[in-house]
Amino acid sequence: MQEAQGWSLDRIIAVRDFFWFGNNPGTDPSGRGPRPLKMREYLRHLAHSHLEARSGRTEVVRASDSSAVDAITHYRWLTFAIPEDLLLAAVDVDPPPTRVDIEPPLLVQRLMDVGVAEIHQHVSGGMDFPIMWASVLAALADPCLPAHALDSPSLPFRNGARELRWMLACAIARCVLCEFLALGHRPGGEVAPLHRFLHRYDGAPAWIPSRRRVLARALTALGWAREADLPSYKDLRELYGDLHPEGIRIARSPPDSMDEVWRTCDPIARRLSLSGPNAGERWLVHQGLRYLELLERSAAGDDLFRRLFWQVLRVRCLYYRTIVQRPMTAGLQWFIRFFGRLGLLRNPLRRVRPEVSYRVAGSNQAIAALEVRTSSGDTPVQVAEELQSLIRSWRHVLDAAGRHVTGLGEPEFGVVVHLIKSRDPEQYWSHGSPPAFGWRTYAQPRGDEPPTGRYLRYFAGQAASARALSQLLRAVPRSLWLVRGLDVANDELSVPTWALVPLYRFVQREAALAAQTPASGGAPPLRLTAHVGEDFRHLQEGLRRIFECIQYLLDRTGGRLGHATALGVEPRAWAESVGSVLMPAEERLWDLVFEWRLYTGYRIPPELRAVAPAGRPERVENELRALVEEVFRPKGFTQRDFTPHHLAEAHHVLHQLLTPPLSWRSPDGSLDAFNRALETLDRRQIRAPEQVLKLLKDHRERMDVFQRGQRLVDITLDESEVAALYATQDALRREVGQRGIVVEVNPTSNLLIGDLLDLRNHPILRLFPPEHRADGPPPVHIAVGSDDPITFSTHLVREYSLLHEAALTAGYPDRVVHEWLAAIRQTSLDARFTVAWRPGAYDMACALEEAFDDFLQQPRANRRRTAHHTTVGAGRGGWHSP
Repeated sequence: MQEAQGWSLDRIIAVRDFFWFGNNPGTDPSGRGPRPLKMREYLRHLAHSHLEARSGRTEVVRASDSSAVDAITHYRWLTFAIPEDLLLAAVDVDPPPTRVDIEPPLLVQRLMDVGVAEIHQHVSGGMDFPIMWASVLAALADPCLPAHALDSPSLPFRNGARELRWMLACAIARCVLCEFLALGHRPGGEVAPLHRFLHRYDGAPAWIPSRRRVLARALTALGWAREADLPSYKDLRELYGDLHPEGIRIARSPPDSMDEVWRTCDPIARRLSLSGPNAGERWLVHQGLRYLELLERSAAGDDLFRRLFWQVLRVRCLYYRTIVQRPMTAGLQWFIRFFGRLGLLRNPLRRVRPEVSYRVAGSNQAIAALEVRTSSGDTPVQVAEELQSLIRSWRHVLDAAGRHVTGLGEPEFGVVVHLIKSRDPEQYWSHGSPPAFGWRTYAQPRGDEPPTGRYLRYFAGQAASARALSQLLRAVPRSLWLVRGLDVANDELSVPTWALVPLYRFVQREAALAAQTPASGGAPPLRLTAHVGEDFRHLQEGLRRIFECIQYLLDRTGGRLGHATALGVEPRAWAESVGSVLMPAEERLWDLVFEWRLYTGYRIPPELRAVAPAGRPERVENELRALVEEVFRPKGFTQRDFTPHHLAEAHHVLHQLLTPPLSWRSPDGSLDAFNRALETLDRRQIRAPEQVLKLLKDHRERMDVFQRGQRLVDITLDESEVAALYATQDALRREVGQRGIVVEVNPTSNLLIGDLLDLRNHPILRLFPPEHRADGPPPVHIAVGSDDPITFSTHLVREYSLLHEAALTAGYPDRVVHEWLAAIRQTSLDARFTVAWRPGAYDMACALEEAFDDFLQQPRANRRRTAHHTTVGAGRGGWHSP
């Protein structure tokens, strides 16, 4: 119903009948109405209507009246609602297929032959659903897993504690079904139903009476959906621990490789000695459907099995829908909700994350480079432990790469450490209950004595992370070969750019000093990027944040922008779809200041200056005067004392706090420095210092200014607003292109977070069009990443195929599309932060691990250097003997 807003009930019912019953109004043999549709028939029908019936690799079915692009698009939307591996297991061939090839084969071959780089992936979301589900099955046995570990707003089970109990019941039922299917019935002979099989264990000495009662209640509750019969969390967890003792061991010592994950995390794989990817789940679905068919052929009944089997699949699908982002709701707050639900259930994967990311990115094929993003710890020890874990996992990738030699040479690996934006310390926003008008957020000044300004508490937390990273880089300079960049991510609208500039400058300076020491081994400099311009209320707000980032956050050597979809959104189409915007008055004020600065060239490079639409500067100045009077209400000053020039200077100075030459104090990541940042400003460098410092002090510290700034203003997106968007967007695109800044695009992420409906509306086609038009906006170079594969149900190779699909759908010729994708692939390689490790990747991985061992004062592990790491050919970096 949520996805069919505005539809009549008759239309919804008609769609239900068509998709559920196959447009076949046959009657039940009893003549009492439509023929009941068995769940097995429906799942088979769903799989066969979308996938070709073939083993191994299969393809999407292409109907005679639809194009391949339409078929793939429909299939992709289906996989936002149901796991792809369930559809594969339901295909009626033996053995069922294991993967779907929706990527054009020539495109994939080109990517793999010449090399592709994954430049934007968050390692904590780098898994696909099958391996996440294996992790879940192990994590549920953890005796230390809290009962409320899954708490999140808007869960299908209403709250996390209830969801966890149902998932434990599901996991217990999977074990029972596995045992029954493996041992309990006799295909081709007399069918022994599940309830008779369970009676065998009524008197089993290994099962104490209380355990048998918990099992019976769990199966009854799940089979008949009776929550009243569902045992307590403690009883369910202890029973599951008995059924899957390996999960308890994994809680203490997680798997060290993906192969070990597949063998040990799923109790079915463990019980049946299955070792292939997702083998346990595929076996359960395939054998379960076969047994249901056996029941139908023999006219036998097994109601308990039917109920448990479908309820197990139902719970798994519901969990899938809680972690894979649902379409048609825009904004990062919606994404944060889904991503946050991964939580503790991914803990069994913590030692294998880079290996998982690498295999998922290339869809189990070799790629040239992998950059993963992770957050910094609060102490250098925490940072070192995180990097040590990542490098150990990467050695497994290098081991596998040595057995599958390609012309690309050794794959490159790098870590981009990101600071985290968040809305409030108490997490009201992430819990789904945000207070009104920015109350209790980090933006709210505190009235303590002495008064503390905006974002001070936020800065304190991130400063600890910045100092921890910097201390590790100074202590282990060689780690700069692994730590390749600094980023800021998460809730984009929660924290302004100016609160992050001192932290960027501090980490950048410390990294530069570390790189100059002999111990760094000639390490390259730290690179910079930032998530920006993806989430916005007004398109001008997204553009303004991009301006602040390229002007103050990134250095003059270029860098990258994460997402930056505001640069590609078509202003008129956006304005027509939105109509009007409600936003806080202070954000509107800074948007207008940014716009005015581009028209007048105030403290910006000449090439960034925008051509002002007729009459727009006067309108901007008039609205600015009204807003500054409304928000600041300056006492002792007249309106003439706060002109657009003063506001522009305040905007400029605000973004250079603790940054030379405006400040005599260099950033050191300390809380006191941030709190007293205004006192360190060199007044000689500031124009109209009295008025500007008054504005900045009031903005940072006065509660009444904050409250008035949260008042909502309604902006009609008229022709003047649209013209202004074209002017500022073109100016920014020109500057980004001239400075060689590359935009990291993530097609599926942008599609869902931007609520773009389909790829034909994707900003990529305006950012870097396949065919540039002379009268079009300046092109912007782009690189492709997958962002969070689990949350967006995607991977890197599929992201390229989606770009291929988008361009073809937009009407570009196939030759043009392939040339376009080749240019994007090359830009992704050129713009990567990773570097080749000398004299060889395995050598460097061992050296880094030893360096972290020494820093953490741990005994050096015995790292056997495998014989297959010998020089075998010339590629990027080549193969070297350690």
